[in-house]
Amino acid sequence: MMHRGYLSAIGAALLAISLNSCKEQPEYVEKVYPIQEEVELKLAGKWEIATVDNVPVLTNEKQVVTYQEGWTAFRSYANTAVQPVWMNHAEMRCTIYGHDITEESKSDKAQLQKVTSNVESVNESQMTAVMKEFYSETDTAQQKKHYIVYRKIDKDFQEGIVGLWEVKLAQPGIPGITDHRLAFREDGTFLTFDRDTTENEWVENRVTTNRYMVDGSWLALRKQTLEPATDMRECWDISIEGDKMYWSALRADSADVRHEDQMELTRITE
Repeated sequence: MMHRGYLSAIGAALLAISLNSCKEQPEYVEKVYPIQEEVELKLAGKWEIATVDNVPVLTNEKQVVTYQEGWTAFRSYANTAVQPVWMNHAEMRCTIYGHDITEESKSDKAQLQKVTSNVESVNESQMTAVMKEFYSETDTAQQKKHYIVYRKIDKDFQEGIVGLWEVKLAQPGIPGITDHRLAFREDGTFLTFDRDTTENEWVENRVTTNRYMVDGSWLALRKQTLEPATDMRECWDISIEGDKMYWSALRADSADVRHEDQMELTRITE
C-alpha cells in the first residue's frame, strides 16, 4: 500500500506544476470568459448594441441582433454613413465555439458577410463582447477589434406600431404643435399626411416612398425620392404606452456635439 505521505508529495508537486503553468498564460485567458454552455444558456433573445469602445452609440448607428436556439441570428441595421444599408431581420448562420460567436450571411447578396465576436460576459440583461473579425464586400479588414456592450430588449413593438399616429413636434420655446400624421401599415410601408390649414383637412404627402422596420424597441424609417434621387434613413428608440408613442434618439451635429431628440405621438382611431 502506498504511504499517504507519498501521495501528498505527488499532489504538492502537481499543484506546483499547475500554478507555474497558470503564471505563464496571459492573465485574461479563462479569467472572465464564460464557457460555451453558459453562452448557449443565456444568449437566446433580442440584443441591441448600446456602446462601442465605451462610447454610447448614436441611434442612427444602432444594430439589433436576435439569437434563436438552433442557432440562427437575425440582424437589423439601417445606415447611410458609408453606403446605404437596409438589413431588416437579415437571417444569419450562427455558430458558437467556446466563447466565440460567428455570424455568416446565408445569401451571397447580403450586405453583412461575416462577423465574429468574443463574449466576455453575459447575463439576463447585458452582454459584453469584443468584435474581433469582420468581413464584407465593402470592408474586408480583419482584426477590427471593438469592445461592444449589448443591452437585452424585453419588448417588441413591431405589431403595436401599426395604425395612424399624430405627431407632436417638440421645438424650443414652443409647447408642441401637431401638423403631421404617420400611418404605419402591416406591409412595412408608411404614409405621411400634412395638415391643409386652409381646408382644415389632412392631405397625403406622395413625394416619397416610405418604408419602415421595427426590431424590439428600435425603429428605422426609410424615405426615397426619384427626382432628385435620395435615399435617407432615420432611426429612433420607441416605446408605446396606451394611445401614446414616445420617440427618442441620440444625435450628433456636424461638430460631433451630441444631443437628444424627442417626439410624442398619439394614436388616432377615427
